[in-house]
Amino acid sequence: MDTAPTIDWHAYNASAAARPARRVVTQAVHAAGGDGPGKVAIDVGAGGGADALEFARRGLTVHAYDTDDTLTQRLVENERMTGRINFHHMDARDVEQFPAADIVYSAYALPMLGPDGLREIWPKLTGALKIGGVIAVDLFGESDSWAEREDIATLSAQEIGEMFRGFRVLDREVRNEDGRSYSSAKKHWHVISTLARRLS
Repeated sequence: MDTAPTIDWHAYNASAAARPARRVVTQAVHAAGGDGPGKVAIDVGAGGGADALEFARRGLTVHAYDTDDTLTQRLVENERMTGRINFHHMDARDVEQFPAADIVYSAYALPMLGPDGLREIWPKLTGALKIGGVIAVDLFGESDSWAEREDIATLSAQEIGEMFRGFRVLDREVRNEDGRSYSSAKKHWHVISTLARRLS
């Protein structure tokens, strides 16, 4: 069993804050109808805020959730963007109801909620997504080296398929390779990244 040490999320998020936004952010915005005000994005596990800030730069109102408050140091950038970030310093598992959204986004964070946490939050997130809206999330597959850990949610291809019932998959990428974990320990990643549109 992988027994990686507890991760210092504040240090990790601070070091990652300057990274560029992921390409899937642009893909999700385009799939949701393009840049401009009036659209809402949910970002679960916003971390250092690179992706949340990109959504806001494109004119969206972003509801960003994280237990670490690194992002608060960057909210001054709200004044220079056409959109806006509303930061919720809390565990997303404690959210009773998410705001209605055009985009639901989560980079690598949902598996960290654990099996029970993922099961609880998924219907809340998909329920918040408007018909025709898009979801862009990373999930961990069965080949991930954390698959034996009880605190990490890893899923079979069938389970992931069930989660996306009522959606049309627009893009899916699979990362199945050796690398480094958040704490820099050696790790095998099996990450299924999905961009999908809610149909019903």
